[in-house]
Amino acid sequence: MQNMKWSREVLVSGFVLAFAVFAPSFPALRAQVFGTNDLWLEIALTNNVAAFTIHAPATNANGVYDLYFNTNPTDNQNWTWWLRNGPGQTNLAVTNLPPGQGFFRLGVTNAIRSGFDQQILDRNDDGSTGIVPMGFFINYFGSSNATLYVNNNGNVTFDGAQSTYTPSALNSLKSKIIAPYWADVDTRNTTSDVVKYGTNMVDGHVAFGVDWVNVSYYNDHADKLLSCQLVIINRSDIAPGDFDMEFNYFKVQWETGDASGGFDGLGGYSARAGYASVSGSTFELDGSGVPGSFLDANVVTGLIYQSLNSSVPGRYFFSFRNGEPLP
Repeated sequence: MQNMKWSREVLVSGFVLAFAVFAPSFPALRAQVFGTNDLWLEIALTNNVAAFTIHAPATNANGVYDLYFNTNPTDNQNWTWWLRNGPGQTNLAVTNLPPGQGFFRLGVTNAIRSGFDQQILDRNDDGSTGIVPMGFFINYFGSSNATLYVNNNGNVTFDGAQSTYTPSALNSLKSKIIAPYWADVDTRNTTSDVVKYGTNMVDGHVAFGVDWVNVSYYNDHADKLLSCQLVIINRSDIAPGDFDMEFNYFKVQWETGDASGGFDGLGGYSARAGYASVSGSTFELDGSGVPGSFLDANVVTGLIYQSLNSSVPGRYFFSFRNGEPLP
């Protein structure tokens, strides 16, 4: 086993590149001194197993960092996301390393897309917007919809505003709802941000999005925050009404409001995420309604550590064609 502290650093888009070689012989490395506000990576290699230690800056000791892998450090486009550590977690292990040389780097991938923040929903508890145009229409379970309501409590609806703050099984609602994080959002505390929404482009397609980014929970708490996003992407280039949809997550520190059986944002009737139709057709992410399952503190099932139909951690991607979700 050989322990190494990296002697080479390259700063690329705010990421520290850490270099490791998995060949039988290792390059000569020299000792280097790092300051308390540096982010660096230590590795111990044993056969094809790499044990990493993250040395986080003192200013972000409880940060969440992503580990990326590439066989060519000069190719900045094809770094593969390998894993994400939990808040303050410093020890990571990578097994079954590929033969030959390999390179790792630390970074932070934010699944939330920028640019969907032109409009705001004023600070409130259980409030909603009026009718909001998306800029295109979607075929949602056989119903054509060009407008929706943005609800403070982590969801959008199509037939009317939704003020319900305690989540329940989506198939019980018998209404058209898309809920990336249905829970009791309360933005009255000035430490909390407000709900924002607007339009932008995603991969060349017009899209409508809603940001529940850095928002707090009832009753007027802001000690824990939620950052999630809904993006609806127009895919009428395939067929009229077709669309893609993303649930994006970057910070999930609370799951319940005080009036939903929670204490300090935890437990009780916890958050649900998914979508449903009037007929009861529904989909919910695993862990919906299960206390603790969505939280950043849960490195196994927490939303920021998983993905669906995406290589981006915290991104859950869905496609609707001819009014129905693809399997």
